[in-house]
Amino acid sequence: MSPSRFVALPMSPWSERARFALDHHGIDYREDAYVPLLGELALRVRTGVYRGRLSVPVLFHEGRVIRDSVEIARYVDRLGKGTPLFPAGAEAEIARYVELTNTLMDAGRVLGVPRMAQSEEARNESLPSFMPAPLRSALSPLAGMGMAYVARKYRLSAQAPQEARDTMRRILEQLRAGLKGRSTLLSDFTFADITTAVALGAVRPVDHPALPLGPGMRAAFTEPPLVEEFGDLLAWRDRLYAERRPTRGSPRPAAAAAG
Repeated sequence: MSPSRFVALPMSPWSERARFALDHHGIDYREDAYVPLLGELALRVRTGVYRGRLSVPVLFHEGRVIRDSVEIARYVDRLGKGTPLFPAGAEAEIARYVELTNTLMDAGRVLGVPRMAQSEEARNESLPSFMPAPLRSALSPLAGMGMAYVARKYRLSAQAPQEARDTMRRILEQLRAGLKGRSTLLSDFTFADITTAVALGAVRPVDHPALPLGPGMRAAFTEPPLVEEFGDLLAWRDRLYAERRPTRGSPRPAAAAAG
């Protein structure tokens, strides 16, 4: 049987939390890197979604099309070999953490994408790996076009940076209160831990082979005051990645971060 196809933005937190669930369950899949703007028409044809907003990740499995990172994680929870990520009785609490971390990642995108657009280093790093290194500087405007498309798609220019930082701080305080110094948010490791660990990349990206980042991208998604204030959460995230995050294959190609 051929592997599933997983269409994703390699450095997007929404794609990473679905990928984390796929790897947790040992699902055999091939990842196709999505390129914003350029890849939309092909993805619409593949999914049959011709109107409205279309985003990645998308999983193609045995004739099914599963959209949205949470739905992908729920789907593979029924198929995989790992411990359940959505155990019975935990649905409401997991949904609460999904909502909190969606807000955190949205705020991180408001701050990070414009910084990517302003950094030639980050733009070059965001280009897919199949583009030859000597051409990356020449193709940097292409990456800028993709980031501008993402900014328009999510109306990032209409959101104030300071408001985004205040939102991040509020969510981080709630996550800290929920963790209470434990190793997991609930009684066992669940999708609540995955989505929280991944979302903390909006404060400072994780250093792990599953999510390789260059210095430009890393700088674009780092908030130094929040790094200092919430170092305990980042330390928890780093431990969880070290202990729980499987690594499969070679490092993934870079592409612009978005939902």
